[in-house]
Amino acid sequence: MPVPSLPFEIERMIFLLCARHKNRHAYLAVARRVQAWLALSFHDDDAEYLINSRLEPIVYRFVHLRSERAAANFLQSIESRPEFAERTVKGIFFGAAVAIDTAGETLKLCCGIKDLTLHVPCYLTGKNPLLEPMSALPQLRTLSIDLASIFNNRVIYLPNIDTLHRVTHLHISNAWASWQGGSQTIGVERLEQITHLSLHLSTLRTEISMLSGILRRDNLTVMVLWRKWSVTDEQVRGWLKQNDLMDTRIIILNSADFFGIVQGYGLWNYVERLVDWRRGNEEPFEIPDHLRAVALTEPE
Repeated sequence: MPVPSLPFEIERMIFLLCARHKNRHAYLAVARRVQAWLALSFHDDDAEYLINSRLEPIVYRFVHLRSERAAANFLQSIESRPEFAERTVKGIFFGAAVAIDTAGETLKLCCGIKDLTLHVPCYLTGKNPLLEPMSALPQLRTLSIDLASIFNNRVIYLPNIDTLHRVTHLHISNAWASWQGGSQTIGVERLEQITHLSLHLSTLRTEISMLSGILRRDNLTVMVLWRKWSVTDEQVRGWLKQNDLMDTRIIILNSADFFGIVQGYGLWNYVERLVDWRRGNEEPFEIPDHLRAVALTEPE
């Protein structure tokens, strides 16, 4: 029985629609004509040229490095191709198991990235090897960070890091980051270019004056507050109302759903849709059922 086949034009449309799927590396195993379609159609948003006719640019566009072995192998693969690394890699995820020196050397080569997740703790007492390469990331706009990656001393003040003055989308994974205010502030409210902010919330310890100061800014698009799984949405809403923090830009999410949202739909895409819905419906804290379901479902 002959194997069913589609016209090349329809095949091409299907594969191009799937080109940004998280498992796009699987395309390395498909027919060479498909590789050519994908590579020749994949443009760099910020460049005038067309990426060469290989599938590598799609695979390397966003790189997840969860272990030191994976990070070392990746670094070895780009060391002889610094121009390729700068031009092609647009996002990197560094897990906590990656050595800080490996992460630093990788950032030196991948200096064209726009999106960085950094969970590499720095235990050194001297100069942090991440700070210099991070300062040379002119296109970086989206950052998810464990503050232990960049601060290896007791003085934690975000405006002291040049790179953070370019970031517009910031997620801080440390639960205590929202506790600091007044003379003990870590300075997140001083980063006035931030339009998208994501913090962990404690109704007992979060600094109210810090949140209210940030919410007074007209350029803020969304503030995501992650609650503990043991705290309900209703409890957080009550705390916000009690402290006069009613704002359609505040999104309350369960921290237990963090990885499902980030790895599935994408955090900033998801919360922007929520804010847009609220503006049209004038509901300060509501999440409609159709968007609540989207958060926990990976896109096909």
